[in-house]
Amino acid sequence: MKISKSFVIEAPGKGSVKPITMPEISEDEFLIEVRACGVCTTDRRMFQGELRVPFPVIGGHEISGIIVSGRFSEDLQVGDVVALDMINRCGYCFYCRKGLDNLCLNSRKARVVEGKHLIAGGFSQYVVAKRRQIFKVNVDPEVATLVEPLACCINSVEKADIQAGESVLIMGAGTMGILHAMLVSLKGAVPFLSDPSEERRKFASSLDMRALKPEMVSGELSSVNEGHGFDAVFVTAPVAELPAQAIEVIRKGGRIVLYTSIHPSVNMPLDWNKVHYSELSVYGTEGRRKVDFARATELIQSMKLNPLITKKIQLEELSRELSNGPEPKDQRTIVVF
Repeated sequence: MKISKSFVIEAPGKGSVKPITMPEISEDEFLIEVRACGVCTTDRRMFQGELRVPFPVIGGHEISGIIVSGRFSEDLQVGDVVALDMINRCGYCFYCRKGLDNLCLNSRKARVVEGKHLIAGGFSQYVVAKRRQIFKVNVDPEVATLVEPLACCINSVEKADIQAGESVLIMGAGTMGILHAMLVSLKGAVPFLSDPSEERRKFASSLDMRALKPEMVSGELSSVNEGHGFDAVFVTAPVAELPAQAIEVIRKGGRIVLYTSIHPSVNMPLDWNKVHYSELSVYGTEGRRKVDFARATELIQSMKLNPLITKKIQLEELSRELSNGPEPKDQRTIVVF
């Protein structure tokens, strides 16, 4: 029996590190020693009480680690570095059968260990994962924490059907915006990032990306598609006004993807006729499909993502970290074990 040091959220704004006895694994499960776990906006919202979750709860879903025990096969052995896709994809509900397993009707059925609900549970020394949730990777465990966010961005970029030579605006230069820009570039398109934060614009520029103040975006239109606007716009920052602004800078027949969620929810002030007469396509995107996660584990090996990890903390520092949003100077914060 393994005792796992875990960060448990007891109530909004209240969390502490506690010992949890890990359950015995079944035939299709593996015990994973967590090496690193990314801190997502969802984790912050959960801690701050913006999301309705069952308490007490253990969060953390951007997980990498090494295999400790399980029913081994030729492709998985003790000590293998793995990334974990901890969505509960049932495989049989309406959406799973449709190939939309990211929308699985049973995905929110959290596992419970010693009365603690696991919403992935990566803020813990150990986790138990099913074989189908385990993906072997050939990168450093810290970088492997970016497999999950990269997979979400792959799902998003695929929605917009980006073509080589297109011009794409990404609203928000946080980690997700940067990952979108990288994927857009791999498609052969030209990404433009906009963000009000000078520090984030400087970070994007250090990666040789074009980063603009939001008020400068309209000035770029004359150089994009003969002045007709961007081919696609991704909204990666949770700002209610951004979808309406996206409509003002996109060409006819363009695609807008609402990547981020926003809390509390709001009604978007969209111009119905502009969407109608310009034949715009507006997409939502939620999480990642299993196929996106598999593609991310392959793609991450050829991408230089180390610079995105700008802050490393210990489990005991999570309360303070989750109490706030990430500072503009930071990209991804990860918990290391």
